[in-house]
Amino acid sequence: MSRVKLARFAHNAERADIVEPGKANYEQLGGRWHREFFQNENPITLEMGCGKGDYTVGLAARYPERNFLGLDIKGDRIWRGSTRAEALGLTNVGFLRTRAESLTAHFAPQELAEIWVTFPDPRPRDRDIKRRLTSPRFLNLYQEVLRIGGSFTSKRTIRRSMNTRLKRCKLAPVLAF
Repeated sequence: MSRVKLARFAHNAERADIVEPGKANYEQLGGRWHREFFQNENPITLEMGCGKGDYTVGLAARYPERNFLGLDIKGDRIWRGSTRAEALGLTNVGFLRTRAESLTAHFAPQELAEIWVTFPDPRPRDRDIKRRLTSPRFLNLYQEVLRIGGSFTSKRTIRRSMNTRLKRCKLAPVLAF
């Protein structure tokens, strides 16, 4: 592992806006994200597979009356989002470093107002269907942690729908998604 990554992981361990394995609060926040992490009762939006956190941080900057969490397994990516949020002085954003499969270990039933799957890995092989963040397996997990009336948004779904519409209109070669 490179020295740069090791330095970033060390920063992650010190940052309050990152929850990751090895920290005391890693599996302790389920049902207490509002009170203990954000220290407010604003609705929480979770971005699954947030990568570098650009979308999570962008939404947090645009909607200060809401809380945003980015979930990703890669600590190096999360470091980038945390660094940007810190530079912007945002207090309504955080990052959870964990596997998507462990969602229910980190959130209580009906704790989240929204879940976004913005740029998921497509996983085109049939054997990978169960790993897609939009598979029935994950949709069931989302249903457990979303509050009644909460919303789920997948940009991949939106993109496919748009491509289908564009193909019907014969505009697909003009507009590329």
